[in-house]
Amino acid sequence: MLNTAEQEAWSFLSKAPHYAAADEVEAHFGRAIAAFGYDRFCATLINAEQLGREPPTLSRQDFDAWDARYWSERHVVHDPCIKLLQKSTRAFAWSDARPLGDNRAQAMWGEASEFGMNDGYVVRVFGPAGHEVLIRMATQEPAADPTARAVVESLATVFGTIMLKHWELQDDNPDYGVISERQAQCLYWASRGKTDWEIGAILTLSPRTVHHHIEAAKKRLGVVKRQEAVMKAGELGLLAKVE
Repeated sequence: MLNTAEQEAWSFLSKAPHYAAADEVEAHFGRAIAAFGYDRFCATLINAEQLGREPPTLSRQDFDAWDARYWSERHVVHDPCIKLLQKSTRAFAWSDARPLGDNRAQAMWGEASEFGMNDGYVVRVFGPAGHEVLIRMATQEPAADPTARAVVESLATVFGTIMLKHWELQDDNPDYGVISERQAQCLYWASRGKTDWEIGAILTLSPRTVHHHIEAAKKRLGVVKRQEAVMKAGELGLLAKVE
């Protein structure tokens, strides 16, 4: 028989894909991870090549104050979690990263504790269009329960996937309307005859990510070929916004 935490997890996993609104998903996710001791979370859109920059947020609960401190103090420079993110795509606990840090990192952990965050769990979620979502969860407990990692990772993966879907449907930059800013940038350079590799070098993206952005733009524009996407985006005035 499932215990209370496992029942909450199963409830989220079974119901979340059917919620129409993002706030419903967020609320249920918060309850689900709270059953495992995590009282706050943040989902951010990241790029593997730009881990040192503050990313756009897809969802956040009680992470605002810490994120403001984290970026204002430039903790990203010596945060050992960044090392793990660059090294592997596997989920990890803050306690896994602590041994990799120096004295400045230890000071950062001390500040996090002052914000009521003594341990955390980080899960990386990959979307079909080349986007990546980083799910951070934190707890006031001295150490997160290691036996719950697999379940918490499953919860975060489903949550990240759903929130990314909502974000992609809404468009990450309303000024671009039909396609996202990044998709418009890729199409702009494609209109200049650049290859995926060359576009990636210009935008600091991998060729694979560039390909996914262009494929997503083609789908949004309702065309099949890359050149058709370039022409339609040009007709809509979307490429002019990039110049």
